[in-house]
Amino acid sequence: MSDQQNLLDHLEEITAVAEEKIQYCRIPYKVFINEAEALHTHASIDLPLLQKVNFDVLKLDRLLSLTGALRTAQSNWETKKTEKQKREEWWRNEAPEMHKLRSKLIDYMGFAFRGNEFLLRKLNGIKEGKSKADMIQDMANLAVLGRENAELLQAINFDLAELDTATQMADEMGSLLGDINGRMYFADDLKLTRDKAYTLCKELVDEIRSYGQFVFRNNDEKRKVYSSKYNRERLSAYRRANVNRHSHLY
Repeated sequence: MSDQQNLLDHLEEITAVAEEKIQYCRIPYKVFINEAEALHTHASIDLPLLQKVNFDVLKLDRLLSLTGALRTAQSNWETKKTEKQKREEWWRNEAPEMHKLRSKLIDYMGFAFRGNEFLLRKLNGIKEGKSKADMIQDMANLAVLGRENAELLQAINFDLAELDTATQMADEMGSLLGDINGRMYFADDLKLTRDKAYTLCKELVDEIRSYGQFVFRNNDEKRKVYSSKYNRERLSAYRRANVNRHSHLY
């Protein structure tokens, strides 16, 4: 069965996990998934011994399918996050041109409308607001204001084609911002699915490990395979660093 199908099969159960029950992964997801699959292998080999303490063999099938579901959920979230990042980078690259044109339009209109208090107030009203959405709306409003008063702009040799550029830029950047915000929500939704899938998988991993650690409680080497190698190595490195740090004090 594919990982995608595993996710679909468990989706109702995953969605039902209460948000206050969510556990968060403290190690890289790839590492956790690899360790869960290794645990499945070890527990399958040790199954006769585990069953002596009433271990349910169906938990191994469940571990494998939940691991596949988690892998897909993580992949889905990473893919959407990457696409969102690309669009944010596109925004960062394009935004300076929008800011530059906005400033130019405001400067020219401010000079062209210098004798008209009403138009200056309209122009000042457009300039308020600093958000991305405000900036896009400014471009659209400036283009409209400019076309409505084209003669005043032409009187100072302003190129009216710049107004078309402003309209086009507002449309393009508006679509981009909508896409970014939409993907942000979508990515958060996918992240929630990933976190809930991890919670179910982690609960099962912990339970299987508890069986193995009990069965092999008198066998240090075997007991180790029923714990996280990543966490063991990280703890060992931390202890070595502490020993080295304290040794320099004497």
